[in-house]
Amino acid sequence: MSRYLPRLLLLCLLVIGSALPVLADGIIIPFEPDDPMPRRVIFRPPEPDQGFTVPLSVTRHRVKVEIKDMAASTKVDQAFYNHLNRTIEGLYIFPLPVGASISGFAMDIDGKMTKGELLDADKARGIYEDIVRQMRDPGLLEFMGTGLFKTRIYPIEGLKEKQVKIEYQEALKTEGNLIRYVYPLNIDRFTQEPMKDVSIEIRITSKTPITTIYSPTHSVSIKKHGDHEATIGFEADTVRPDKDFVLYYAVSQKDLSISLLTHRPDPTEDGTFLLMLSPRSELQQKQAPAIDVALVMDTSGSMAGPKMDQARKALEYCVNALQKGSRLYLVSFATEVDVYKTEPQEMTDQLRQGALEYIKRLEPVGGTNISEALLRAIQALKKQGSDRPAFIVFVTDGKPTAGLTEPNEILREVKKANDGRIRLFTFGVGDQLNAPLLDQLAEENGGTSDYVGESEDIEAKVSTLFAKLTHPVMTDPSLEIRNVEVAQIYPQKVPDIFKGTNLMIAGRYRKPGDALVSLTGKIDGQPVKLDYEVTFPERETENGFVARIWATRKIGYLLEQIRKSGPDQELKDEIVRLAKRYGILTPYTSFLVLEDKEIRGPNLRRAMIPEDAVGVAPSPAFEEAKARFSADGLRNKQEGADAVDASMEVQAMKSAAAPAPNMAPGGSPTVGGFSGRLRAAQGEPGRILQAPPTKAVGERTFYLIDGKWVDSLVTDDKAPFVIKAYSEAYFALLAKYPTIGKFLAVGDRVVLVVDGRTVEISPDAGITEKSDLF
Repeated sequence: MSRYLPRLLLLCLLVIGSALPVLADGIIIPFEPDDPMPRRVIFRPPEPDQGFTVPLSVTRHRVKVEIKDMAASTKVDQAFYNHLNRTIEGLYIFPLPVGASISGFAMDIDGKMTKGELLDADKARGIYEDIVRQMRDPGLLEFMGTGLFKTRIYPIEGLKEKQVKIEYQEALKTEGNLIRYVYPLNIDRFTQEPMKDVSIEIRITSKTPITTIYSPTHSVSIKKHGDHEATIGFEADTVRPDKDFVLYYAVSQKDLSISLLTHRPDPTEDGTFLLMLSPRSELQQKQAPAIDVALVMDTSGSMAGPKMDQARKALEYCVNALQKGSRLYLVSFATEVDVYKTEPQEMTDQLRQGALEYIKRLEPVGGTNISEALLRAIQALKKQGSDRPAFIVFVTDGKPTAGLTEPNEILREVKKANDGRIRLFTFGVGDQLNAPLLDQLAEENGGTSDYVGESEDIEAKVSTLFAKLTHPVMTDPSLEIRNVEVAQIYPQKVPDIFKGTNLMIAGRYRKPGDALVSLTGKIDGQPVKLDYEVTFPERETENGFVARIWATRKIGYLLEQIRKSGPDQELKDEIVRLAKRYGILTPYTSFLVLEDKEIRGPNLRRAMIPEDAVGVAPSPAFEEAKARFSADGLRNKQEGADAVDASMEVQAMKSAAAPAPNMAPGGSPTVGGFSGRLRAAQGEPGRILQAPPTKAVGERTFYLIDGKWVDSLVTDDKAPFVIKAYSEAYFALLAKYPTIGKFLAVGDRVVLVVDGRTVEISPDAGITEKSDLF
């Protein structure tokens, strides 16, 4: 935790939903009850080399929300603990979001209803500024420009809990068919101890069918009860939440809904967008259509042991899950290829039993003939000549040693044999395999690739995939956007849409305007065309995560190009630019940043390499890591554990559905759930590469470099303007540019771009009087 974060606040969370940004945190400002006016805030200055001490902690926070046709009712049950051994008084303030329509606000403290005062934004501004000045902490600046509800809480007895319940109603707003609900959970800096009990339960009912449900910030449970009702849950225990909870849901009468999120803070630059496609529950609950499936399993000698047992269980699940009417083709391969039946057979009880017996008899022996096994499966499925969806599930733990052994030859022959109708999904077991080959086989044949370690449960991953494959909603989809120029779209080809899918398509757009989105494909084998009208706005300052998702996906595709064709300076420059601007520091992007000799933007090199590695010969451990994670290493690693790691990271980035979390001090480069293997190459003592702490604030990324939070948009070596924190000039700057409040709230040592100019905020020195500089 940085010492520049607020030192004295307890955030008693309240929830509110809106299509606008919401930062409606309830905050307790502690005072001595007998202090004369103006009262002084209670605090204990931080000890050297220790974090700050706040007198209060949130111990329980439970929220229940009912949303009925966009009318939200929120109930909050919370408790906070006074760590001081004396009674204190608290000023409770609840910042109101801009443009929110709140009614029925009620507060219950220890069973007694409490009245409060509502203040408009102008009156609230004075309270915010007074608290920031006295505390010399900028945390409340994110609320500047909002009104507030305030009330007195007394007594807050020492070494005891205070129970608070809050209830209020709000009319949510909609943009297109998308409704946004935001819960202020960014309280890490407001509580002395981790929160022990956090839960959010949201129940949505809607007359219009509910389709997409998506949280870009948290992992949530989603349960739909038909088309018109859904329950969303989030639970955590002993945590320090560091970001607000955001939930989107869409309503639509169409079988497949499309929802649009955009981000374009600067109208002179291209905007980014995120299209979300989701089928209605009613469509998903139809009887699963008949499909053709080929299960292709590696039985070479290297599969002996636990891997073989896992692979058997995975195939057994698939056979049991396949419904009657669908066709099964079962292939095993080692040096030679063997099949259970010469042609795909319609599933019957007898066929199912025979296939399970065949799987049990399989023994690992021989080489790995990947080419013949895949070609046999493709030819068998093509012979059926039907419009049914057709899939191959391919499981292997090795690299080709029999039949065609050159990867390019295998790719060419498989692509030539497949007519484009058959989707190929690959699973690599262990790390002694050719990962780029499996990736390309899947990508070029409309599927996906995945990997499991020898100790991981392959059955779980295969069963998750197969559950989707048996319930296709739309096959052969194609998307066209007219009347607005779009580019750099990821994924570059729209994949099939399955039950439970929330398909996300990220891209860039040039000029704003109304657009027509046409989605074509096949539902139940019949051609379908669906048209949607959406609007790409000229300016949209919210949804900064959309740009981060797009940038993460693009970096994934660029890394894949380097892996296929080798490092290209233009590709590396673009990766460095995106990685630094959006804070996407993975092991691979980090080493590209280190190679950036021009130091475009913040000098991350100084923050990423420990002091003992600067100006001296690199250590063997550093050279080893560089060989693994540099652009050349990415291209050269085709087989083994490093190749599998690279595949996992690239695939995670290409399919990113949420931005990477903020990097805390001491963190390692990571993205999309890929933990990175950098630690394995670090050796002793200490780290050889350290990603700097980062904070994503709206569309900006801030890096902690030399004790200052530096905006990724900064290009000056030295800021031409230095303003003293908490001075008249400081608040004058904020008054002229109120949108920078959320940026200033990251700390009192900040370097950022304001209206095209670099400004440094420092508590030590700088301009104090209001001037005409801005």
